[in-house]
Amino acid sequence: MPLLMISSGRGPEECELAVGLFLEWFLAGNPEARVRREDGGRTVDLGNRKAMAFRSVLVEIPPDPAPATGTVLWRCPSPFREKHARKNWYIQVAMADDPGRAGAQGQADPLGKVRVDTFRSPGKGGQNVNKVETGVRITHLATGLSATATTHRTQLANRKLALERLRDRLALLAAGKAGEADRQNWGRHNRLERGNPVMSFSGPGFEPVAGD
Repeated sequence: MPLLMISSGRGPEECELAVGLFLEWFLAGNPEARVRREDGGRTVDLGNRKAMAFRSVLVEIPPDPAPATGTVLWRCPSPFREKHARKNWYIQVAMADDPGRAGAQGQADPLGKVRVDTFRSPGKGGQNVNKVETGVRITHLATGLSATATTHRTQLANRKLALERLRDRLALLAAGKAGEADRQNWGRHNRLERGNPVMSFSGPGFEPVAGD
């Protein structure tokens, strides 16, 4: 499913509360959506009720209809700082890369998705060396990664070892892709553009403002 990031953009705690209030509003209108990841979740007092505040959240959403993305404005006196002059709090709503999918792309079942080559093993290794093809090279077709094993005396044992080595390399590749997706999402978290909101909400009740 597509991922939506709701972020405070490293803003103050009022912005983090706005993330939680927007998430609450969004989930109420999109019952099929579910939270994938929370960053900095905490409970705060908001008038006569409790609310959640987050630095950012990732939400799995249905592919259709596409949600509005961009800057969201919450107009409300600070619930944390009495007599604070600022009343406009901005958060960012944006489509995000999926770290889980980025990782899963490197982790495929080798059956049907690899090429197995055999060859004669060089050097010492018993009577089969240089007589039968005990060496094994396995290539993962989707990524081009390969692993080789020649240390065992039988082709079966070398095949098992080569598969283990290939799985390790695929896991490293998956971890790198997942890390890159996380870095890109964190970059979006930091790039909050204030002004020209695509949606506006007002007051402690987080009521949508018509016409904004």
